Amino acid sequence: MTAAHGVIAILESTFNSLDVDNILALYADDAKLTAHLFGLGNVDKMHIRAFYADLFASNDGVEFVTRCISGTPDLVVWECDVRCRARRESAALGIARGEAVVLRGVSLLSWREGLIAEQKDYFHVVRAS
Repeated sequence: MTAAHGVIAILESTFNSLDVDNILALYADDAKLTAHLFGLGNVDKMHIRAFYADLFASNDGVEFVTRCISGTPDLVVWECDVRCRARRESAALGIARGEAVVLRGVSLLSWREGLIAEQKDYFHVVRAS
């Protein structure tokens, strides 16, 4: 078992709480996030908060489901699905309001002193029905 497996329960339970404050508590004050699918590049913690708040406001039933996790205490590779139902249309993602959506991808999480220092997300829509 790798060191990454020690954080899997923390990641899933924290993200699935859908509580932005709980999620933000995992991030260092100077953390950066890049989420290519959403056009975010190296944004700060204030924008990370806005990103998750918008994700939860725009979708029902958001659920993070781990597919695979590996890494070290300094770098975790978290392959997961983000499942939800869209509350509004996204022409950029090809998603209509009310559609069930699965975003599949990987988050590369760099850790420093037990907090996420940098997150790089590589996700794509694999199914919309």
